[in-house]
Amino acid sequence: MHYSTFCEDGYINVVPALKVTLIMSLLSKGLSLRDACKYVNMSITAYERHKKDSMDKIQKIRENREISEMIDALTTKMINKEKIDPMMFCLICSKSRRLFNLPVCF
Repeated sequence: MHYSTFCEDGYINVVPALKVTLIMSLLSKGLSLRDACKYVNMSITAYERHKKDSMDKIQKIRENREISEMIDALTTKMINKEKIDPMMFCLICSKSRRLFNLPVCF
């Protein structure tokens, strides 16, 4: 029997699509692709691959108003170099899990 934690499951199934969505939001605010990828610690190659492979997930995330607003707020803080609460990404990930029928961790 294989057991994985919520975070392990999220890292595989949710986080890549969330990072791509964050990068797309940063790009829409005028950042270059290179800088946007650096902000979320993802290579340009990984961004392109995950963008192609996760389009359905990315679309679901972008269509969800609450999650989109949270992503917008996070990217605004990133651009303004404001202090970011590390739990903010966890909350976005947790809310996104519902979109993919995964158990919510908080």
